[in-house]
Amino acid sequence: MSDLSSALFSQPDLSPQLAQHLISRAERISGVKVDAEKTEFIKLRLSRRLQILGLKDFEAYCSHLSQDHAETRHLVEALTTHTTSFFRESRHYDWLADEGIDQIMHDRAPGPFLIWSAACSLSAELWSAGMIIVERSGSGQPPADWRLIGTDISHRILKRATSATYTEDELSGLNEARSERFLLRSRKPYDHNIRPIYRIIPELRARARFIPANLQELDRLERFSVDVAFLRNVLIYFEQSAQRRVVEKVIDRLRPGGVLMTGHSETLPKNDRLTQILPTIYRKV
Repeated sequence: MSDLSSALFSQPDLSPQLAQHLISRAERISGVKVDAEKTEFIKLRLSRRLQILGLKDFEAYCSHLSQDHAETRHLVEALTTHTTSFFRESRHYDWLADEGIDQIMHDRAPGPFLIWSAACSLSAELWSAGMIIVERSGSGQPPADWRLIGTDISHRILKRATSATYTEDELSGLNEARSERFLLRSRKPYDHNIRPIYRIIPELRARARFIPANLQELDRLERFSVDVAFLRNVLIYFEQSAQRRVVEKVIDRLRPGGVLMTGHSETLPKNDRLTQILPTIYRKV
């Protein structure tokens, strides 16, 4: 039997009761809800933690959680799905490039133009927005001073986002022209034995900051006000009451006239502080 087959065969069982206990604990901390019936998904995500901690089963892991509160962060990180691609839902970026940035800049108060990816994952959407601003430089229309802010609940993911490095498989959505302009390749083309790693150019990296943040607890985050907030494909993981709380906290961070963008598969809870510009694009009134 191979090592992989042996590892899979020896995976401890996870009862529905323990699965519910684990996801309830994660939800209390992060607001993110996982279907308790997806026991195989939960087992797959948490088995690595059992190995690291030297625990024999999920009952022992639950006992460990009750004694080591720091482990809850690892639990949340393990159960959180991080999906990312460059220029995903491209209509948002097209709108920003064609008219959105100009609309936001009109009658705007002085200060740096800030773009915030509230659940940034590997930060492809944040770099994509930065690329849009750099591309406007040729027409003399970008904001004079601009910055990028990425937040995420996962410290592990933020470390990757800060490094701004990607494999070739993670670069879907970038056309050839943008790849040549905004990426540096770490390996020489003739080195076929090592997979190349690509890194975002320093011009963009110098504009970005990455901060750990729980969307349920944004009040604890340092104060900043932004012009554009991406809150995409994350609300679907929250219950309706949690969705409303998160949206309110994100709106609090928007400057008057600032824009909130949500995922195309998401329905934003009704809010009197927002007016819809286009589907999934809202302005703070």
